[in-house]
Amino acid sequence: MKFVFYDLETTGRNSTWDQIIQVGAILVDEEFNEIERFEERCKLRPGIVPEPGALIVNNTSIDMLNNVNLSHYDLIKKIQYLFKKWSPAIFIGYNTINFDEEFLRKTFFKLLFEPYITQFNGNKRADVLGITRTSKFYYPDSLQVGLNEKGNQVFKLDNLTRLNNIVHNAHDAMGDVEATIELTKNIQKKANSVWKAGLNGSSKIDVDNFILKNNIFCIDEYFFGKYSSHVVTYVCKNYFNYPQCFDLMHDPIDYFDLSIKELKIKMKHRPKIIREIKNNKNPILMDKYHFEKIPSYKEIGLETLNLRAELIRNNPDFCNKINTIFLEEYEEKQITKSQLDMLPEDSLYFGGFPDNYDKNKMLDFHNSNWEDKYHISNQFRDQRFKYFAHRVIYEEAPYILPKDDYEYIHKIIAKQVLSYDNEKWNTLPKSYHQLDTLRNEYEEKGDGKKLTFLDDLDGFLQKLEKKFNVNR
Repeated sequence: MKFVFYDLETTGRNSTWDQIIQVGAILVDEEFNEIERFEERCKLRPGIVPEPGALIVNNTSIDMLNNVNLSHYDLIKKIQYLFKKWSPAIFIGYNTINFDEEFLRKTFFKLLFEPYITQFNGNKRADVLGITRTSKFYYPDSLQVGLNEKGNQVFKLDNLTRLNNIVHNAHDAMGDVEATIELTKNIQKKANSVWKAGLNGSSKIDVDNFILKNNIFCIDEYFFGKYSSHVVTYVCKNYFNYPQCFDLMHDPIDYFDLSIKELKIKMKHRPKIIREIKNNKNPILMDKYHFEKIPSYKEIGLETLNLRAELIRNNPDFCNKINTIFLEEYEEKQITKSQLDMLPEDSLYFGGFPDNYDKNKMLDFHNSNWEDKYHISNQFRDQRFKYFAHRVIYEEAPYILPKDDYEYIHKIIAKQVLSYDNEKWNTLPKSYHQLDTLRNEYEEKGDGKKLTFLDDLDGFLQKLEKKFNVNR
């Protein structure tokens, strides 16, 4: 199967509210031979307030954002077209599952494209970050990894490439893609069983099949900079269809006779007895024979681990208790959760899927001229998609919008960017504050280049403020 290695550079870290500004992608075959590549930048969307720190990290000047011919909408159309053309493939990168994939999904959603393109039509997705962490644990000599001041291993891409002699133009989309491919080649050679496990975990179906075929297996977890590995057996799935597994560090006999209430309390204790597998996020599942690499489980021994797993498999009453606890917890959360204040941009995972009628209108929208786009935008049944369509027209062809529709969108954006509250999105007051902090830092360092960059950004923010302050 082909691989699409890709990376995004953005105006900030909030996948719902920040913007993609650069993409780099390389299509390769199974031997990592390059087939095709794509690299492009786009302009800043009207009303987006970039984070100064993010622009400094990815070396994006205001001049670069303003003087690019390609608009944000046109860039996303190109990505959508290209990824469909390259499909089916495994979409892969460094920290893509939790960062780049979320940006892609939510950007596609807000621009009326299919959000789950990297998982539909035979596509799969994987993440080299998780594969790298697991490789270092099971095959310590496969990678050189640095430590931070707390003694935790550091898996930042630029640190890894430096320590492992990989050429890397860091924080540039194509530079990060090229470096990730070289890092992946190393892992494939020096930790091949982990690489294969990463590929086997690149789709939900493959993960579920592995779990059903293996009575016991090894999983890993990564929290607050600390990696851990555990030997588990499957128990049930929760409401979101995530497999819930019993940690075989514990003797299940100690829990079989507990009531649901007692078991619920025990499940909150540490170390955990139940561990979750997010089967749609490329978990790395290793077969049971890797247990010997985990000292605490090696001490227990494979025979005892197998026996504990069999006890659970032969006790459906215990599995049903665990399942009941997760269902009750979900119902409790639903009762207390309010969606009254949910904005359209926040609704990808909670607002429901478009029906076939609206899906067809989305296709019509993208295939029409701007005058017809406005006509089509008013035909959406779901008001979220009508709003998104009007927002696209506001950004790309504002002259098409009637005055009332234009002012409605303009006032929404103005309220957001000028807000002094601690909003979920970046605001002008937030950026001014960060800019002042960075200016003090670079003045102390005597970094004239960075100070010039901040002056340019300050001028841009002031123009943005003036634009949205008029007639507010």
